[in-house]
Amino acid sequence: MEMSGHGAELTEYLIGVRALGRSADYSPHEDSSVRTRAYELRQRLKKLYGSELAEAAVRIDLPKGSYLPAFVFAPSGSVVASAPRLADEPVPLPEEPAFRSTEPKYRRGTLPQWLHAGATGALLASCVAAAIWWISPGGETLVKADPVIRQAWASLRSPEADLQISMAAPLHLLVSPYMNTTPGNLPKFPAPQELYNLFSRYRPLPTDAKLEMQPVQKALALGDVQALAQILATLSSLGIHSHILPETNSPLPALRTRSGFLVGSPWYSRAASVLLEKTPWTIQLDPESREISIIGQGATGGKKYVPIRGPRGEYQEVFGLLTVLAGEPGGSGPRTLVVVSGLTSVGAHGAASFFSSARDMRQLRDRFEREGVKGFPPSYQVIVRCRASEDSQLLTFAYETHRALGR
Repeated sequence: MEMSGHGAELTEYLIGVRALGRSADYSPHEDSSVRTRAYELRQRLKKLYGSELAEAAVRIDLPKGSYLPAFVFAPSGSVVASAPRLADEPVPLPEEPAFRSTEPKYRRGTLPQWLHAGATGALLASCVAAAIWWISPGGETLVKADPVIRQAWASLRSPEADLQISMAAPLHLLVSPYMNTTPGNLPKFPAPQELYNLFSRYRPLPTDAKLEMQPVQKALALGDVQALAQILATLSSLGIHSHILPETNSPLPALRTRSGFLVGSPWYSRAASVLLEKTPWTIQLDPESREISIIGQGATGGKKYVPIRGPRGEYQEVFGLLTVLAGEPGGSGPRTLVVVSGLTSVGAHGAASFFSSARDMRQLRDRFEREGVKGFPPSYQVIVRCRASEDSQLLTFAYETHRALGR
């Protein structure tokens, strides 16, 4: 909100409802969670800038008694005053790329030191910034879409009543001491002893309880949920209504004949696997690295984008794949299907964020125009480079490459 010129509107109540998900009757006097989070954030920032980032080029400060962040640049230490600016305008940073740089200046596997601080300190502000895109209780749009977003998403104005969003879900093993019989008589398996301590760490485990496991395909990955939230926010700004279905209830033939979104990757989505089977870029297992990677096909054959892991095996850098496909023509106009995928759900979140960013889509349109394409082609793919936190949250996303299809 500070970056978009709405910092003065930040209140404890707003953060509680919009960022922490409290109900509309939430009372800051009875629930101190916002104040507690802000205090913890100040302590973490103080520790961070007092140790590994003592020489950071830019610091994010959250002054005591305020929820409005201040940006402090070294070496002068001057505070940048708040100034109203559009949400997609870059925050001016001296000789450094913006948080959502479309031309990454860091080497593969590295990240500017100050950006780690920015990702940590921006947590509170970014949660609320995402929330202001949602519609108000009365159904009135809070933020109008940028003209370039209206252009890029124009073919998604479905002739049907609502746009369809299909959500794919990986196959999980549900672990519980209260396993009930489910429709279809799915099998149950005894949980290994190693899971007992992990289970009881965050939830009660009755004495002498027996853990069981059962396959389920209804749990969405967190990054896919965040991608869905980004898509819904942008659709709201465009005044487009939508409905959400699991992939199991929206078969591929139905997806091909109407405009909509598919959020899912080929390694757990049959529809995504079929739709990306013959595109220049697809997602599959790389035999050399044994990692799920973005692999080039046809003219892009031999090229690949492999994730980078940290010292403990956590994903540090992954890639998102945005695929816009022209659907089968209908009597009411053109149809477009957008497939949002990633090497992990962080990549899907990055791809959806890129597609919703006016600045990034404007620069993508400029790239197409330099290639002789006016506006956005009916079908194209974009690879987005994403940085992930230790707990698999999207930190930054940046344009990597693109390709127009069917020219």
